[in-house]
Amino acid sequence: MIRAHPGGDDSGAATIRPLFFTNTSGGRMLAALVALSCAGIVTDANTDLLRQVRAALWTAASPAHLVGPLLRSVVAAPFEFLRDRAALRREIDALRQELLHLRGVLTRHDAVLSENARLRELSESQKGAGEDMLVAGLLMVGASPRTITLDKGRLHDVRPGQAVIDSAGLLGQVVETSALTSRVLLITDASHSVPVQVLRNDARAIAVGDGEQGLLLKDVPTTLDIREGDRLVTSGLGGRFPIGYPVGAVETVVVDPADLFATITAKPAGALDRARQMLVVLAPQTNGGDPAIVGAPGGQ
Repeated sequence: MIRAHPGGDDSGAATIRPLFFTNTSGGRMLAALVALSCAGIVTDANTDLLRQVRAALWTAASPAHLVGPLLRSVVAAPFEFLRDRAALRREIDALRQELLHLRGVLTRHDAVLSENARLRELSESQKGAGEDMLVAGLLMVGASPRTITLDKGRLHDVRPGQAVIDSAGLLGQVVETSALTSRVLLITDASHSVPVQVLRNDARAIAVGDGEQGLLLKDVPTTLDIREGDRLVTSGLGGRFPIGYPVGAVETVVVDPADLFATITAKPAGALDRARQMLVVLAPQTNGGDPAIVGAPGGQ
């Protein structure tokens, strides 16, 4: 590095300074350290003096070796706790999701088992009856009039007037069909009636829907022997419904001495509000009348 002489000499002379300064005291210190190191190496190789010094220093530093891991554990403990807590929470969330999934699968499994049980009951009902029957599934429920729509129609030989049952009893009759579907009027509709007889003594009556969930026995004389608990079955009169299908059970019998007819209510045997699979009785249609009104009172 070249600089102008600070003395202002106009002779243009320049002083050249070295890149590395030479420090005499530093050099002496370095030489002393090198000599000391060499002496230490020689001493360690020929005597046990430094080994004893190292042992003493190691003993003096032992508490630091013991305290260090302890301090590290104390400092790291809160972070480990938080990390373990977060991992545990994630595991709990994963287990909850798995439990919810398994519950959903189990619920579906129970529904399938229940549906299989209903199908077995329908199959047994079909085997026990003499008529040809067709299994049909529920598509839609109507409120007024009380109807249901099935997934079978004219292409499956379903015709108006045919009876529809489940494993427990009569549900209604087909009133309208399309190529692939059919509409069924339930026995609880106020416009529906069916000839019945008491299983205990063959007493006959006409069961009409009450428009809700039950049945009424119309124009039953107070002298007719019908009691609470009597089971009602189709009588076969009118030719619309085959004989012997369960219709319901008598719930109440009210006799007013001032009235010629008793007031009798009955509970339907079929699962009108629960059935999803049912049977269409493919019996020949013999009654050409209105399928919604079957068996006038005069036809008992």
